[in-house]
Amino acid sequence: MTGHAPGGPASIALAVRGDGRAAAALGALALSGDLRNAPMPLPLAAAIDEHGGRVPLPYGQGQCRIARTGETITGMLYATPPIRWLQEHPPTQRKSLVHALVEIELLAVAEPYRRHGIGTALLEKTEHAARAEGTRLALAKVRIGAFPVMRWYRGRGYTVAGQGEPVVIRTRRDGFTSCDDGSNGYQLAVEALQSRESVRRHARGTDTMLIVEHA
Repeated sequence: MTGHAPGGPASIALAVRGDGRAAAALGALALSGDLRNAPMPLPLAAAIDEHGGRVPLPYGQGQCRIARTGETITGMLYATPPIRWLQEHPPTQRKSLVHALVEIELLAVAEPYRRHGIGTALLEKTEHAARAEGTRLALAKVRIGAFPVMRWYRGRGYTVAGQGEPVVIRTRRDGFTSCDDGSNGYQLAVEALQSRESVRRHARGTDTMLIVEHA
């Protein structure tokens, strides 16, 4: 899968050993919006340089995909199982829930290469891989007030939850379970990955929730 950018099309693939520093620098950009003032997430750099694009985690693995234009890394996306969410569940449930959600933790494209489809290509490649593993929902945290980012996700089929609005998933084994933004300055953008499911907003009195259900 490719995106088009200055200097030719960008190829999208899992990171390889040696990509750690460049991928982590873009990850810092995703965290702060300003590469000059952002601390580089050095543990991620070290993990990529040791393991490549598949990083072992307590539950499953993180996956780092990069966009490469020529010899330059121009974009990155790091996705993981939702570790904090899984830790809120009993150990007996975690194995069955590890593929319920994939969290888009970091997504960034270098400034000169934006608006050429690279971010979209990274997201689509990640969604395709998660879908093939049976993952039901893609979830991204968006800073409150980051309206251009919210519009970007909406343009790619995502539903943006309101602040504190929960996302409810029904599982065959464990019944209903939910997640939310953690009230830490972010909102959730979510997209159903399986073809027979969708995300719909339901109201209950004055409260609303997003429910993942069969279309």
